[in-house]
Amino acid sequence: MSKIARIVAREILDSRGIPTIETSILTDTGIFATASVPSGSQSGEMDSIDKRDEDPTRYNGMGVLKAVDIVASVISPKLQGHDITDQEGIDHILKDLDGTTNYSKLGSNTLFSVSTAVIKAAASENRKPLFLYLHEKFAKDLPLAIPGPTFNIINGGKHGAGNLDFQEFHIIPSTRYQFSQALQIAVEIYSSLKNELIHRGAIHSVGDEGGFAPNLFTNSDALELLSMVIKNSPYRLNQDIFLGLDVAADSFYQNGKYNIKDSPRPLDQAGMFDLYQDIVKTYNLFSLEDAIVGSDWDGWTKLRTQLPTSTLLVGDDLVMTNPILLRKAIEKKAINAVIVKPNQSATITNVIEFIKLAKANGLHTIVSHRSGETNDTFIADLAVGIGASYTKFGAPIRGERVAKYNRLLEIETYLTGKK
Repeated sequence: MSKIARIVAREILDSRGIPTIETSILTDTGIFATASVPSGSQSGEMDSIDKRDEDPTRYNGMGVLKAVDIVASVISPKLQGHDITDQEGIDHILKDLDGTTNYSKLGSNTLFSVSTAVIKAAASENRKPLFLYLHEKFAKDLPLAIPGPTFNIINGGKHGAGNLDFQEFHIIPSTRYQFSQALQIAVEIYSSLKNELIHRGAIHSVGDEGGFAPNLFTNSDALELLSMVIKNSPYRLNQDIFLGLDVAADSFYQNGKYNIKDSPRPLDQAGMFDLYQDIVKTYNLFSLEDAIVGSDWDGWTKLRTQLPTSTLLVGDDLVMTNPILLRKAIEKKAINAVIVKPNQSATITNVIEFIKLAKANGLHTIVSHRSGETNDTFIADLAVGIGASYTKFGAPIRGERVAKYNRLLEIETYLTGKK
């Protein structure tokens, strides 16, 4: 049985040019595994805390040399000689070393880089692909399949350029397509959207997650544009391709009102509900994420009863991959789908427990990237291995996003060959 011989970390850059941590593990039998950690633009009271240097003279305070040093001076000595396949035991040690509820002492980024490198090394120890190792360890009762992909092809909010209020506009190919076909469809629609923006003389630069950030007047304009592009393609809207939204309502909620360009005056809860009713009716919306402010729990419950049962009401900022918040959402019947951002959980054991809790209560799980990504493809293997309902990895461009899609293509080849 391989044991941990050495753990080293380094500072690298994510897709936004912001430092993040990458950790490598070497075992006494020569197994070597590396994991890097993404970061997002959101933060909340219950969100886990990344360890940053806070040195204004270097990377505007965003460096992670403190995290790198923690791996070398605190974590590595404690884990040397430990069985590489004891994921739960190692994660328990990591949590004890930190000792806080939000991982503020050592940093969620620090712990997750080590925990993910461990699971990768354990898969190598067992001579299995990572997705298969995850499946056999955590979800062997579920069939192995590629989750349905969700593509973010128009960026607004914090991911755009101040152009639109809503943060993400999604296209979701029907799950009757195998993954490689769904990816082809997304690329073709993305290309057609670019051509249409150019034809209109609109801005076609891209946001953090690869979606276009066009200079449109309202959020409804973006939905109408996507609808038109799909209708002019060989594919059928609401049969071959569906539309979805990540509203990120917290970002435009002020003084008890929602300030969006679709309305000449700020909207209250009832006004937003009316807007969503119109959107769902007009576009047969497949998914609606973070539709209202996270603190309005009763509003979430009310909105769920007003939406068609076929529409996914998705919690992201609402739950932040936090089991305490997820239990509250389940108790209040606030959502029927949840975003899973693994780095928010600090350890592999934590994220698996979160996913199992969601599944046990009938929620769809959507494994998601972050706005600040790396080329690490771990989340692609995780999504397949634990039987996620859907993935959300961004637009089908930008290397850090495409790496995940290409990994899913690789896994699909493996699964097809096994049939």
